[in-house]
Amino acid sequence: MDILPLVSIFCCIIGGIGVILHTDYINKIIMFAFLEAGLIGLVSSFYYLDVAMISSILEPIGTIILLLGSLKYAHLKRTKKKYSSEVPILVR
Repeated sequence: MDILPLVSIFCCIIGGIGVILHTDYINKIIMFAFLEAGLIGLVSSFYYLDVAMISSILEPIGTIILLLGSLKYAHLKRTKKKYSSEVPILVR
């Protein structure tokens, strides 16, 4: 029996559990990348090498976009201004 499908399924299971259980967004993205790596291994173990090649090229790009979006969200959350109870009048 081949070991690649077993390791890939293990990576998918650990990555899926990690995405569900972690609360920090950086850890969630890392576990999501772990899940995607297992998925690429699983696809390549069934000899769909063209699909595995495209997904291995696009997976890091998607992870970088997720990281940039989460860092932008954290920055906006930190710099959010606190407004008073009075709403400013913008139009007269």
